[in-house]
Amino acid sequence: MPTLSALVHQLEPRLRLLVEPVDETAEVESAVVLSDGDPLGWPDADLAALSGVLVILSVRAETRGDVAETVRRLGEIGAAGVVLVGGVTDPADIAESARRHRIPLLAASDDPSHVWAAVTAVLREERKNDHRHATNLRELHRDATLPGGLERLVRRLAQQVGGSVVLLDQTGEPLHAFPRLPGDVLDQVAQDLERVRKGVVRAAAADLGTGVVHIQSLGEGEAGTILVVAREQRFSPAVRSLIMDASRLVELRRRVDVTDLQGRRLNQAEAHTREAVLHLLMVGQVEAARRVSGALGPPLADSVRVYIVECPPGVQGRVGAYFNRVSGGRAWIVRCPVYTGHVIVIGPAADEVTEAEEEALRTFAACSGGIHIGCSGIVALREIASGYSQAFHALAVARGSAGRYSRFSPRGDLAALLRPRAQAWAREALGPLSQYRPDRAQDPDGPELTATLRSWLDFYGGAARQMKIHRNTLAARLRHIERLLGSPLHDLPTQARLHLALRVLDGAGGGDPVPVDVLLDDPHVRHWSRLQVSPLLEGGRGPLLQTLRVWLDHDGRLEATASALGISVPGTRKRLGRVEEILERSLLRGPSARYDMWFALRAYDG
Repeated sequence: MPTLSALVHQLEPRLRLLVEPVDETAEVESAVVLSDGDPLGWPDADLAALSGVLVILSVRAETRGDVAETVRRLGEIGAAGVVLVGGVTDPADIAESARRHRIPLLAASDDPSHVWAAVTAVLREERKNDHRHATNLRELHRDATLPGGLERLVRRLAQQVGGSVVLLDQTGEPLHAFPRLPGDVLDQVAQDLERVRKGVVRAAAADLGTGVVHIQSLGEGEAGTILVVAREQRFSPAVRSLIMDASRLVELRRRVDVTDLQGRRLNQAEAHTREAVLHLLMVGQVEAARRVSGALGPPLADSVRVYIVECPPGVQGRVGAYFNRVSGGRAWIVRCPVYTGHVIVIGPAADEVTEAEEEALRTFAACSGGIHIGCSGIVALREIASGYSQAFHALAVARGSAGRYSRFSPRGDLAALLRPRAQAWAREALGPLSQYRPDRAQDPDGPELTATLRSWLDFYGGAARQMKIHRNTLAARLRHIERLLGSPLHDLPTQARLHLALRVLDGAGGGDPVPVDVLLDDPHVRHWSRLQVSPLLEGGRGPLLQTLRVWLDHDGRLEATASALGISVPGTRKRLGRVEEILERSLLRGPSARYDMWFALRAYDG
């Protein structure tokens, strides 16, 4: 609805103001024609219906006193104004009454019915404009909530105003435009754009002769985004109002987009930081990992359990929330950089996992759909790589378990058995690698190549994702490692020896270098080997043990193993999956127990 001032502006000279409106924003809702004496006999309840109404009074000289009283009463009930129509030559007393009771007073020389018709025609057109404006705003609001809302808003506004709209960023470069503005328009209003961009004015308008341009600043202060609207026809008040309302929606959606982008960047930075902490722990740099984790939180405990949760991508957020809640916010939760369906949880360790806790984990896995959980034993923070391997082996068992949860079942650690006597052998085996110094500063040194080897032995091709390097870079590093060590990496015996050497060097020990076969020729190692092989020695499992032997002899290659056994590749994979369940160890996916089983069969066979 129009304000009284806007109504008079449209109907001049037919209407003229005698007493200015007190409230410039008050709107005229409707109009009515009354004879000067009519309202005096009305009860107050009936007069209240004239609130917001423009009252047109036909005035005669003999009823001037009644008109003044009518103006007083209409002022008290909040009428939009009073229009005097008739032969009042000096309405000073009536004007004084209007000022005293704070009601606008107007005069018209036309017939009352004609004045009423003109006013109602304007009100009717304004109602149409208001309805059109409300419809336009609903469309803009809907667009603002949809994906790509900023571009949708620009397109919709251009269609509604019948012109061109462009949204400029802080540097003056177009973010979105529809349709494309003529190339010279922005050049012609460059000075106005600069004034708006610097915050000298909030808005500016320009008449180019061939069309008009409205420039609107979005946001506060200097260097904000700018909305530019251009069309051939001049902007009516309704169109200007629409542009103002649309600019608020554009700014709101832009802020939402910026906030959303910042949130995604923060989440991405946090995820990368958590991956970095995990990587530092896996390569033994515990103090550096503590410093980084202390800044991000929570702090890392001295003794931990590692959980690996295998789940669909859409459930990973719920998994993180669950472990964060049950740990009281003390768990370190990382999305696995190698396996996209894995979430790694490093939680502070109690002395033992209670039956209630295990049952809760089984219930969570069973009720969440598609979730399997592997849990390690208690490990020191510096032995997190071992804890990860344990949880990975437990996960292989959980996949075939009805409860979808499994805890690692230890059967001894070969590296721990050999460590007191094998340190010198391990240092000698890895010496050419660990002592390497590159000719160029930008090339990887010995520790970096050692970390690459460790990651590749665990994850093979997945090492590129874990190390955050390109697969071609990984291949080049592996070729360099082969040259330094003087042996190819493709055969399983070499991989097993290097993997064992890396694990031995994770702890303290001493002694003189001796061949690995001599290290294996030990009663404790033979006992360990029997523990590893014994689950496959029970009745009826001979074909499974034979499959494992052939698979290891063929360097873990499924096709070669299937050919040697005379069965299909899926059949071979199924047998090895059954071996994983019996041994409670992962074989086909890394970290794999294939290296331990190679040593176990070698020691068991004597």
